[in-house]
Amino acid sequence: IDFELISKQSKQEIADDFQYVLSAGSMNKNIKQFNKLIECYANSMLPSKNIKLIILGEGKLKNKWIKLAEQLDLQDMVIFKGNVKNPFRYYKNALFTISTSKYEGMPMVLLESFACETPVISWDYASGPNEIINDKSNGLLIENQHQEKLIEAMNLFVTDNNLYLQCKENALFSVKQFSIENIGNEWLNVFKKQI
Repeated sequence: IDFELISKQSKQEIADDFQYVLSAGSMNKNIKQFNKLIECYANSMLPSKNIKLIILGEGKLKNKWIKLAEQLDLQDMVIFKGNVKNPFRYYKNALFTISTSKYEGMPMVLLESFACETPVISWDYASGPNEIINDKSNGLLIENQHQEKLIEAMNLFVTDNNLYLQCKENALFSVKQFSIENIGNEWLNVFKKQI
């Protein structure tokens, strides 16, 4: 993570003046499972508290997710921003970020959100979340693919202000080990051992 670049870009303003939670990713395949995210959001208390859901990303499934939001009468609450030049300002201003992926390599959405001092809720899918999220310290780690528990976690972050603020306070520090300098030094050490 390039913390200096992210810090600079996250300070750019956004035009949206409402509270929101965030998710991001490609919509070409259903790996991010935005359909499950939208359904969980619909069944949470967030819409009733006027907390919107912003989704960043593009892909051939986007229109399907837009129609799902319409079917749930959430067309004014689920905002599809498409691909944005600077996603970090959206991370910075979000209440929290949500990941509902089936799987990931190294989930950059989680790292980038934490780098913007924004806590995360994520299913504990294969590869990544349990290496990044310390449950109830910097975010909430939820049983994989368990929609009811994801809904409970969304509700918890908007009802337990102390927990939310604790996770927000710990977000940035919790991913400092993923800095360009640290990872670069690790690669240099690997190369030195090979010589």
